[in-house]
Order: sequence, then C-alpha cells, then structure tokens
Amino acid sequence: MPKINRSNSRDRENPRRLRPFASIDAACRRWLLAALLAGIAAPTPIVSAAKPDVPARAIMRETLVDFPDDCAVAGRTLVREDIEALMTKLAGLGIRRVSWAYYGDGHGGFLVPEGFREASPYQGDEPSDWKNLAATYRALGNPLKVAVEAGHRHGIEVYAYYKPYETGPGVMFPEGTELAKRWGVLPCIGQELVWMDPFVRDHPELRIQRRTDDLPEGVASTPIAALTLTKKDAAPTRVTAEHLQIWTSPNNFQYQPKRCTFSLSESVEPSSREVRDQMGRVVTKKGDPVRVLRLTGLDLRDKFVLVTTDFAEGKPDFANSGLALLTAWDSAGREIPGCVASGGTVWGESLVDFRKSGVMFDYGWGAGEVTLDAPNHRVQKIPTAELPLDAAENNGKQGFIAFARGRNAYLPGALCETEPAVRAFWLRNLDEIIAAGVDGVDFREESHSTHTDHPGDYGFNPAVLAEARKRPGNLLANISAVRGEAYTSFLQESHARLAKAGRKMRYNLQIDFFRDHPPTNRLLAYPANIRFEWAKWIGGGMLDGAILRFFSLPFDVLFHDDVTQEMISRAQAAHLPIAVNRYIDTAGDKLADEFARVATDPRFDSFIFYEVSSFISFGAKPGECVVKNPRVLKALAAHHDAP
Repeated sequence: MPKINRSNSRDRENPRRLRPFASIDAACRRWLLAALLAGIAAPTPIVSAAKPDVPARAIMRETLVDFPDDCAVAGRTLVREDIEALMTKLAGLGIRRVSWAYYGDGHGGFLVPEGFREASPYQGDEPSDWKNLAATYRALGNPLKVAVEAGHRHGIEVYAYYKPYETGPGVMFPEGTELAKRWGVLPCIGQELVWMDPFVRDHPELRIQRRTDDLPEGVASTPIAALTLTKKDAAPTRVTAEHLQIWTSPNNFQYQPKRCTFSLSESVEPSSREVRDQMGRVVTKKGDPVRVLRLTGLDLRDKFVLVTTDFAEGKPDFANSGLALLTAWDSAGREIPGCVASGGTVWGESLVDFRKSGVMFDYGWGAGEVTLDAPNHRVQKIPTAELPLDAAENNGKQGFIAFARGRNAYLPGALCETEPAVRAFWLRNLDEIIAAGVDGVDFREESHSTHTDHPGDYGFNPAVLAEARKRPGNLLANISAVRGEAYTSFLQESHARLAKAGRKMRYNLQIDFFRDHPPTNRLLAYPANIRFEWAKWIGGGMLDGAILRFFSLPFDVLFHDDVTQEMISRAQAAHLPIAVNRYIDTAGDKLADEFARVATDPRFDSFIFYEVSSFISFGAKPGECVVKNPRVLKALAAHHDAP
C-alpha cells in the first residue's frame, strides 16, 4: 500500500507528489477526452509546460461516493472488484481524494427494506432495488474499509463522510401497505420508517423530540365537525359542493369515498396570517383577501381524512400552500392540530396513490403549492388493446390534501446530540471509521433524517430542557445554546481522537444554513433550535480543513456573499485548506467553467465533484464501470493544468 500524505498543506507545497493531470497538447487532449467519453480509464498523461495565460495550481480533485445510491441502481450485488474498478477509474480522471459516506459500515450497515424496488424519478430510468444495497453490504462486510484499501492502492486518499444525524433517513412506507407491515420498524403518523441504524431501532426515545406543551389532550381521537378550504387569493373558483369529495382511511391505505353530507358556505375574508411556499416566497400577505370554503355538519372520526374533487379536465384555480389549504375544527369551533400530506416525497414516490396505496404525511414539503382541483387521475386519450378509450388510470398523486390529527413525537431518525448516550454512540462510530484506515473524516450535520413540516417544534428532549431551565433568560435561546454546546463538545472529542490516530478532520461549512435567514426549502435538512458554533470550530483549532457546501444558493456566493467571505477569511486566518463542494447536476453545463474558476482562485485548495453516482455507473459484470456524464469529462479535460 502506498504511503498517503495526510497533510493538505504539504500537498500544496509539493504538488509533484500527486500524480498530475497535467498540461498536454491539443491532439493529446482530444484523444483523452474521446477515451474518457468511451468510459476508458486513460493513463496519467506526462507533465508538460503549463499554458502561459493560466498558472498551474496544485488544486486537488475530489469526489464523494454516497454508496447506497450506487448500490440501489447497480442492478446487481457489488463486490470488491467493483470498488477496485471504481478507484481505478477515479485515479485515471485525476481524482486524488474520495470521501466515502458512512452508513454504519463498521457494524454491518443500516437496516434495509430489502423487498422494495421502484423506478425512482431521481434515478431516471434506473430502478432502485434495495435488495442490492443489503446484499452488497453483506458481501463487502465493511464497504468503507474495502474502499480505503482500494483507494490507497491507487494513490487516492480516502476520507469517511460522517453525518452524525443521518441515522434514519426519511424512507417511509404508508402504514397499511404490505411493505410497511413487513419492513416497518418505527411508526410515524401514517407511515413506518424502514431504513435506519439498528441503534435507532433499539433506542427510539433518543431521537430529537417534539415539544409537548401545545397539543390538547385526546387530539388523536377528536371528531372533525368542520373543514375549511382556503384559497391563496380571492378570485372566483369553480369548486362547488357537487365537485368536492371526502375520502377516508383507518390506516393510510386505499382510501375510500366517505358517504357523508355537509353544508358548504363561501366567503371572502382577510387572511389571518402571511403564507409562504416551499421556497419561502410570499403566497398571501397577512390581511389580503382570500376565498374560503367552509364544510360544516361533519362528524368525521376516521384516522385519515382526504379532500379532493372530481374534476378530470379544465383549468384548475383553487391553490394554496399545503400548510394553509385545509384546516380541521372540532364541535366547539377550535382548530384541531394536525399534519398534512400533499403527495411530496423523496423515496417511495411509486407508493403515493391514495386509491391504490397511501400518502406521505409531515414530510417537509408540505408548504409546497397544492392545487386542490387538479385532476387526480389521467384519462387515456389514445385507445390501445390494453386501455380502451373509456379506461382511466387513477394515479392519486395530485389534486388532494390529506389530514391526520396530532404531530409526530420525534423526528424520523435523527438522534439528539445532548443525550450522553447519543454522543457515546457517535464516538463509537468514529472509532469504527478510524479502524477502517481512513486518512481523515469529513463531518456534516445536514441529513435526510430530520424531515418535518414543522422543524421549529423539535429539540425539546428531557436532557435539553433540564439544562436549559437551569439558565436565566429565554428558554428557546437557552435550548439552542445547550444543544450547540453539546454538539461542539462532540466535535472536540472527535478531533482529539482523530489527531491521536494521525487522521485529519474537515467540516462542511453550510453556506445555506449557517446564516440568519436560511433558504426555506432547506429547513427540512437540518435540526432546528440549535446554534451551530462554526466560527468556534474554526478558531478553536478543532478543524484541519474547511469545506464550503451549498445547495440552494447560487455558485456566485463563493465570491460575493458576506457569510461565505467570513467563512473563507476565518479559515484562511486559521491556515486551513479550503475545499469547494459542488453538485454536478446543479452546475449543469457550467460545471467546466465553475471548476476552472475555483481552480484559478488562490483561496481554494480543492474541488469536490459531488457525487460519483452522477457521473459513473457500474456495468453488468463485476469490475465494470463507465463514466456516463460528459460534463464531468469536459470539466476535467478543460482545466488540464490542475493535477
């Protein structure tokens, strides 16, 4: 195994120790690009003189492997030959550092719903097959360790990519489905969580907990006496009592029409609050006139209630944020707290169908605009042998809003950092990571395990409240401080353990989130009510490198945003190498230009192509993998002066 230099600063001072993807003449570049486009791992070119107008810099090429993504769409079990082929391919592309996402690799991996397979809209035509993920983890034993050994054979540093809060991503199945009955582990309102670290299954009470002081007693069984449907504006609507339908279910599965009568009244009145959509855009200003439909005379005791219409065509007009569209009331005229489902999800999209399956409640996308009178089925216009002209395919994925009483007591799978048992578990994971032989660890608090439509309600665990109430002042501010201090304490201990083992520690500085007003559409990805002390991490000597990470904000934040400039300045003052993380798919056709701009900026030391599944696919046989994204090839070939 080649010796890997774990000092970023030494890499910058001695660029020749890295196998450079160096300047080559035009003919050679054309050959190289053609070879890469054909999926061939080209040999490392010979160094020649740099272009005079672009100074050669020792900026490091990096990438991230979120291995479950690769496993789920590989079409087969991945084996050691595949990891070797991947590292061979990456080395040929000039990648010199790989971050490998950690999902309990050191203790057998996460619990997996092996019986689930779907055509995911996020994977194009490649179906996600979870049995391949489970089989691959069993075959490799410890994928991180296998990746480290393979990477080192090719002169690649391998860092673990560790997300402490990512212990139970929001992979959920509607509770009444056979999938949920077979693979469900932890119940959430209307669904079962299925993918998580076994520690979460064994200690569900250590997840981040919701406040308990605002829900009326017996809310889960309160009869619904009335419903209001609120439009985002006061314009007339085509929705009438004859078009409205109420469907219900006892278990969020195969909803049935509810045979009930109700009275409908319609009015225009001032909005009682400001309403914003998923992106934070104002939908309705407080006081603006809005059209309200009131359904009274109801007595709905079903656990799950869904409102839709019977429109099959025509122009829809009744829209609002999903969190403002429907309100339920009891017989005394009091609002019934609850959560909604509007069709949005990340995983399990194929399961969203209120007729054939179920819907996803409290998923974090509830604020997105919902059009109530959009058709909830598609009519086949062209007759075929299988579908005659009068046949309809009911998709049940749009044109509805569903309601469930109450709120989830915990976030799906994120653990509370203030609980001593949680920090001890996190550190055990870190020990497993070190034992795998990594060169360093990249930390990130952002995760898929915090999904909720109501993030501000969480962070009220007993351990948090006990410490926060000891302090004077505002309780909510104290909660944020207590939790932030606990997380910093964990990072301090992590750095100490890594330093003792001779390993490096980097942190993903969240440009989106580490600011006073983060983008609204990213709130679901972070724990709320916690003050992440990122400046203290940098200034306190707890980091060996900084990663600038952003998702919603544009690429130019690297150069013109005040928060980002402060992060860069603080990292420079602490003599930390700075990496820029860029989503390949977000960059699109501008990827080559963005890479070149970062590579020629002396403030930055490396560029992370995020992520491997966006530009490399495994083949049908072990040891086969090909580059599938010409944008990455163009970026790597265009800025040929950087090694």
